[in-house]
Amino acid sequence: MRHKYALLFAACAVLFFAGCDNGPSARKSSTDHKKPLSWGQSHRIFTYADNKAWDYGQLEIKKSLERQFFTTTNEILFTVERHEISNIHTYYKFANLLFLCDVSSEQSVSKYVKEIIPEQAAMIGDSLPATMVAAKDLWARDQRVIFILGKDLEQLLLYTFENLNLIFDIYKKAEIERIEDVVYKLGLNEKEIDYEKEHYPWYMDLPSQYTVFKRDDALNFVSYLCRVKKYPDRFLSVYWEPMEDNKVSKEWLYQKRLEIGEKYYSGDTLLIEDVRQENADFLGYKAYKLSGRWQNLTSFTGGTFACWGFYDEEQKTAYMIDNAVYFPEGEKLRALIGLEIISNTFKAIDKK
Repeated sequence: MRHKYALLFAACAVLFFAGCDNGPSARKSSTDHKKPLSWGQSHRIFTYADNKAWDYGQLEIKKSLERQFFTTTNEILFTVERHEISNIHTYYKFANLLFLCDVSSEQSVSKYVKEIIPEQAAMIGDSLPATMVAAKDLWARDQRVIFILGKDLEQLLLYTFENLNLIFDIYKKAEIERIEDVVYKLGLNEKEIDYEKEHYPWYMDLPSQYTVFKRDDALNFVSYLCRVKKYPDRFLSVYWEPMEDNKVSKEWLYQKRLEIGEKYYSGDTLLIEDVRQENADFLGYKAYKLSGRWQNLTSFTGGTFACWGFYDEEQKTAYMIDNAVYFPEGEKLRALIGLEIISNTFKAIDKK
């Protein structure tokens, strides 16, 4: 069985170094559909490490891979769970797996990894004291498996700690691709996209399940809603304003978001202490971003949001793209990521 996995790995493995591609994923998937679908649970990273590696490494690994994102509370994208290698047959088809291997050790996890990828393990030594091997769809579709190998425990942990951001980015990119597949699973709202192209100076790839919530063409505003029972309500809106000179700023964006909330969302508002303001890049535009919590003091409701303000020099037009989630029952982070995926399809239409 392990020899079969080794051959499979040789066909699928990709070495990831500092220059690996972490850019936006393409709509077309390179997933191997001949393999079974991974067994979900994509918020969990199943981790395999021998006792010493886990004892010395778990705090740093958990701190980095369980990093927090502020929505209405501090939510995490992943949880790290250590499992016994003796049960690998139960978990090897899950979405995210992480293996730590001390090549000098004959403990169970390290021994397993050396048998799975003997050629990579044989490369580890004084000239290459540690490395990382990441494989896509190794045992199942939509799966990411990462092996970290060090010539001894010290090199293994040193390399792991130095590359935790890269490890997180690999898992995060895979999760964004999974969310994108779900967002566009039912196709596009072609009718609304055609309307945008005809009436607006922009358009975006709007998924079919998003419908118009509020439309005010006279004042350059449109909002879309995706509402599915037992899932978060997702709102995506675009506001644009002719502007001869660029006056977009953090203050402009904050005030516009307040105006939009008051006018179109029944008095939704922001409290400055609940909002993070930052400079950002949005599709190559120099942008400003607000994110955090919105609330409605009249209806005693609230949720999370993120919005971007930027200026299109060609069109002489300022834009605000706003994403908002309402879901008192549970987590909102993945819904917010899905909205950002759609927002990133925004395209300004060349007046010429």
